[in-house]
Amino acid sequence: MLKIIVHGLGRLGQTVCKIAAESSEYKIVAGIDSAPKAHFGFPVYASLSECVQDADVVVDCSVASAVSNLVSCAYAKKIPVVICTTALDDEIHQAIRNASAHIPIFLSANMALGVNLMSKISQIAAKVLSEAGFDIEIIEKHHNGKIDAPSGTANMLANEIVRTLGGGDLVHDRSGRRHKRQQGEIGMHSIRGGSIPGEHTILFAGEGETLEIKHTALSGEVFARGVLRAAKFVATKPAGLYGMDDLLK
Repeated sequence: MLKIIVHGLGRLGQTVCKIAAESSEYKIVAGIDSAPKAHFGFPVYASLSECVQDADVVVDCSVASAVSNLVSCAYAKKIPVVICTTALDDEIHQAIRNASAHIPIFLSANMALGVNLMSKISQIAAKVLSEAGFDIEIIEKHHNGKIDAPSGTANMLANEIVRTLGGGDLVHDRSGRRHKRQQGEIGMHSIRGGSIPGEHTILFAGEGETLEIKHTALSGEVFARGVLRAAKFVATKPAGLYGMDDLLK
């Protein structure tokens, strides 16, 4: 049974706990949260450094500002980490890379298998269709409680397309523009409302035809199951930085 510490007991963290409790493969031994809003059947600490329970892996479902301290504590405890928090800045990414030289770290902006397959398909489409003059727009929808916009997944999809094409101009707001769409633009659009778990669409628009590649998460459980799958994967790996490409292989 894989022993897990959940770092961040918000929407995703609580869903991870729920799914783990329904399985014989996982056991949540502790949680980390500065101000948990619910009672759990395991001890909860304000920081990983305070946690006394042994675990095979820590899964991070927190916020960007908490990741740096988590990585530092995980390095000190020599415990593998799964990080699915988004909106990480360059400094945090560098800290993750440094720590991954000593402990295994799994990092992904989206834990859903379908989204990561979508990314690979979109790279093929972008290469073929951009040469035919198609424009590219990315639209993402999430619940009204999501803080960052665009989503980490939308940024991931856009960055992979830019890398595939060897360039591109990400445009987040056209409200102040008074000229037509420029060649090479990739439009980024965010919608926030209700309880939408997550929906991402990549629109390729050409002359007389359009192609849409779309992924819809019907519930938050799809991400929680991906987190647990990543935890199981990385717990036995040597030091290094891993992602969904490694898991899919």
